[in-house]
Amino acid sequence: MAKETNGSEKRIERLKSPEQGGVRPDRSMTVRIWLIEALILVFGYTALVWQLYNIQIVDHDFYEQKAISQQMRGSIIEADRGVIYDRNGSTLAISASAETIQLSPRNIKDDAEAQLIARGLSEILGIDYDNVLKKTENRNLAYQLIQRKVEQDVADEVREFKQANGGLNAIEIVPDTKRYYSFGSFASQVIGFVGVDNEGLEGIESYYDSTLTGVEGKVVSLKNNAGTAMPFKFEKYYDAQDGQSLVLTIDQTVQQMLETHLARAIIEDDIQEKGVAIVMDVNTGAILGMATTDGCDLNEPRALTEEDYAELEGLEGDEYTAKLAELQYAHWRNKAISDTYQPGSIFKLITLSMALEEGVVDETSTFTCTGSTRVTGWAKPISCWRRSGHGTQTLQRALQNSCNPAFIAIGQRVGNERFYDYLQAYGFGQYTGIDLPGEAPGLIFDRSNFLSQQVSLAVASFGQTFNVTPIQMITAVSAVVNGGYLMKPYIVQEILNSDGTVAHATEPTVVRQVISEETSATMCRMMEAVVADGSGRNAQVAGYRIGGKTATSEKIGVADSEGKYDVSFMAVAPADDPEIALLVILDTPGESWPVSQRSGGYLAAPLAGDILEELLPYLGYEPEYSGEEMFGATVSVPDVRGVTLDAAKNALKERGFENVRVVGDGETVTDQLPPGGVKVTTSSRIVLYTEGDAPSDTVTVPYVIGMSPEQANIALTNAGLYLQPSGALSATASTIRAVSQSVEGGTEVPRGTIVDVSFLDSNVGTM
Repeated sequence: MAKETNGSEKRIERLKSPEQGGVRPDRSMTVRIWLIEALILVFGYTALVWQLYNIQIVDHDFYEQKAISQQMRGSIIEADRGVIYDRNGSTLAISASAETIQLSPRNIKDDAEAQLIARGLSEILGIDYDNVLKKTENRNLAYQLIQRKVEQDVADEVREFKQANGGLNAIEIVPDTKRYYSFGSFASQVIGFVGVDNEGLEGIESYYDSTLTGVEGKVVSLKNNAGTAMPFKFEKYYDAQDGQSLVLTIDQTVQQMLETHLARAIIEDDIQEKGVAIVMDVNTGAILGMATTDGCDLNEPRALTEEDYAELEGLEGDEYTAKLAELQYAHWRNKAISDTYQPGSIFKLITLSMALEEGVVDETSTFTCTGSTRVTGWAKPISCWRRSGHGTQTLQRALQNSCNPAFIAIGQRVGNERFYDYLQAYGFGQYTGIDLPGEAPGLIFDRSNFLSQQVSLAVASFGQTFNVTPIQMITAVSAVVNGGYLMKPYIVQEILNSDGTVAHATEPTVVRQVISEETSATMCRMMEAVVADGSGRNAQVAGYRIGGKTATSEKIGVADSEGKYDVSFMAVAPADDPEIALLVILDTPGESWPVSQRSGGYLAAPLAGDILEELLPYLGYEPEYSGEEMFGATVSVPDVRGVTLDAAKNALKERGFENVRVVGDGETVTDQLPPGGVKVTTSSRIVLYTEGDAPSDTVTVPYVIGMSPEQANIALTNAGLYLQPSGALSATASTIRAVSQSVEGGTEVPRGTIVDVSFLDSNVGTM
């Protein structure tokens, strides 16, 4: 016990401080204590400094933004998207001021105010009351979107509602912009549209999105601890920078012509699928017009037609969603660049140009067609559209007749390898590089397979069993007629800065020269003969030299392809020195037409002629009538009232009017039919009255459908009416007949009325 007591007392003694009589620490113990304390301080301060370094230097931006987000409140000001103009400065797409309506639930005082807000906004904006009310429930939120792109007048109604109810700080109105398309569905597949965030989704809007998009601006203001903006304490504006604008090569008038005539053809010609038309400047590659039927209103691009709703009926879930997307995309898809088809006999222009360039044929070459021909390695004979054959024909006549056996022989003279080289040189199977999204490259033969198979060469020579896009076809034919130069097609002419100055102007780009200028000139002459007296007669336009080629291509590879065709026509004008190319394609004529008339010559050529009849005068080309075009020369009748009879006859004769009838015994013209300024054919009878006024009685319109141009002209003239003809008017073709008249036979109309009559040649084959 004593030892334990003594030990305890010793330990107690050691624990006492020196002043209490304890044992003093030695020097080494003191040093160790100081060293430990120093290490603690060094490591502690080092960790603290390192943490401060990370916060203030390494993570400076993160914490700065976090602080700003807690102290500041910002609203985006969208930049105005650049304007889209046509080549003449007409506005096609523009951004204008709109507003976004949003809520700050934190600022809602109570449930009564929430209900008031929901009721007011739902009525003004035309939205669901319950949805708005639901967005007011979480009072911790500082932001809830109600509606974007609100029109200015509607936003003003929201402002009035706020003021009338004591301000309603929870409702916020933020500047925004909205895209407007001036002409709705006009050129819809070319222009495209934007999404809710103003990003381009289709067409030009998508391809040039980064150019059209500006730089967003911002409104920054202080906010209190409740998240409420305090604009009177601090608010700063950062102006938005508007995007650049685009001037297209598209001409609004040309585009409207294409769309109007295509829409009419789809209905009148019973076309089951879509129609396409392109107008190109052959010397530059500029696109003056590009139309595909069945587009959409760009201001409501997701709207559906009645036919669409019928297809959606009964569908649900994923099936409904997939079908909806398919139907919408069908309205947005640009068939002119995204869809492929078999070019058919228009491709004979390509085959002929390469053969002429290679020197394996010339204009003296002849070919014999018996109605079909056999090809090595293929069991069945390949037929001509005329099963009885064309007999022996010149190279020119083979093109006019669109004779398949003749072109098989021409292709064989070129040979597989050189043929394939030209196929690629003309750009088939490749992207043209046009500045639009969604271009397809087409689908041509594999080279090794093509070189080893004679049948591939045979069918390719007349445009079957491979696929091209419409833009490829018109680009290639433009090279055939412009001197041989393959041009890169383009749709944007200029890019403008926000102040209107030109930032970039597109220069025509020559991809390569494919054929010589001499070969090109020969092709122009031969194409003109196709329209003058060949399968393209129905594309004639009186007073104009038109070159062209028809095509009727089977829709091989599609479901139920029997009897289904793409019918098309390629036109160039003026034929002696082409500047304009026009391609029209009608996809699948309906069964209301006999198979023999589901052809490019019967359906597509007249459509091309109707378009050219308007297009060429608009573009400034003056008609020059030959003596054979007596029914097509439409001339403005001079106003000869008040002049002597002899002077009146001379004035009419100068304009080409030889058939003049005089009523009365006077020496001065008192009235005339038709009146001055009216355009009629030079073969029309002009009636001059020298005593009193022209009669104002009515006459009966004769039924002229089925008549020749001469017969129709006589019938209408004898009735006191005037003929305005269109279509095939060659006086040498006995198969030309009237197929429609603007005023129905048997109708009573004022004497002197002009009746439009369309003529077609039914003997143009199925090519």
